[in-house]
Amino acid sequence: MSERDAEPIALTADEMTNPVALLERLGTDKPIHKVLLPDGMPGWLVTGYREARRALSDPRLARSNEHADASLQKYLALYNDEFFRHSMVFNDRPRHTRMKKLVSQAFTPRYLENLRPKVQRITDDLIDGIAAAGETEVIESLAVPLPNSVICDWFGVPMSDREEFRYYCGVVTGLAVSATANELTAAGKYFDRYLGELIRDRTVDSDGDDMISAILHGQEGNATLSDIELRANIFLMLTGSVETAVNMIANGLLALLRNPGQLARLRADPSLVPQAVEEILRLDPPVVTVAYHFAKDSVAIGDVVVEPGEHVVISMPATNYDTREFPEPTKFDIDRQKPHLSFSHGIHFCLGAPLARLEGDVFFTTLLDRLGDIELAVPESSLAWKPSYFVHRLQALPIRYTATAGRAAA
Repeated sequence: MSERDAEPIALTADEMTNPVALLERLGTDKPIHKVLLPDGMPGWLVTGYREARRALSDPRLARSNEHADASLQKYLALYNDEFFRHSMVFNDRPRHTRMKKLVSQAFTPRYLENLRPKVQRITDDLIDGIAAAGETEVIESLAVPLPNSVICDWFGVPMSDREEFRYYCGVVTGLAVSATANELTAAGKYFDRYLGELIRDRTVDSDGDDMISAILHGQEGNATLSDIELRANIFLMLTGSVETAVNMIANGLLALLRNPGQLARLRADPSLVPQAVEEILRLDPPVVTVAYHFAKDSVAIGDVVVEPGEHVVISMPATNYDTREFPEPTKFDIDRQKPHLSFSHGIHFCLGAPLARLEGDVFFTTLLDRLGDIELAVPESSLAWKPSYFVHRLQALPIRYTATAGRAAA
């Protein structure tokens, strides 16, 4: 029986975030599978690395829902929201190119290098706050505050607004699992209103050195984005940058605790941290599912010809566990050289990837310098994950440690 004639395999959120379980369920003999996502949406799930890489850069696979079959529209809550659908992630060339040209200035090497001292200061302050206690819960004390403070400072989001901002970010990342359509609508209205107010404040006070002010200056005399596109893409940069880094930090620390030999190597040679960050991203991607690609024309992926209007989904964990490219994929190996797909590929490659890598470099280097004897404070079997098949986020990560020589003790 051909894959097209087979019954679709209904997947759970847990399976989508666990590459070992996913590949056991689907098999490794083919790179594409007929599935139902946890919300019931049908699609072709790509698990092969080479096939995913080609699909992510194939212009015949569009992000705009205008190319989706009518039967799929009921699953596309974010597209139906007037706010969310104006961001780059849901658009294709030439609209995507026009949007990216302006907002990509937020992630130039010059801007990022200027951020390093700020990332270091925030990291030091956070570790100062927990070093003497001997134990902490990583998500709330380190993983969330670091990227949230970095990006909110950079974009000028006031401290008093950050808790509410964080709540609505969580609604969006719980799409189709823990968030309802009404909650998504409320989140869209919140971000549309709030970012509109933030932009108006920057328009009145145009002397700020935050990123929104820089983007507005880039608009002067040659407006690239409409008002709603500006708001939607600032939302994308803010939320995407935070969510990726939160999961990378927490998932990465858990991976290191599971692999004490690799952890010891990093302590002995901190110059290996950037390589370790790449392996962390491969082993446990912060974003696990790239959905909503719709065929504009017939597209061959593996042995399947995807027909116009059909839905193609990329499994980031599965592609990073493809044994054709990653021998012993479950092994944490700092010395791997093969590039992973955890930040996607093609025109929708994650703009915030350099920032996430910078935060990972600073965080893990500083943490291993400041804290010793790190271990889980609870049995690993008690750890739980956020109910989502788009992101892989721990609910909590309690650890114990000893403070070593560092800034707080100096």
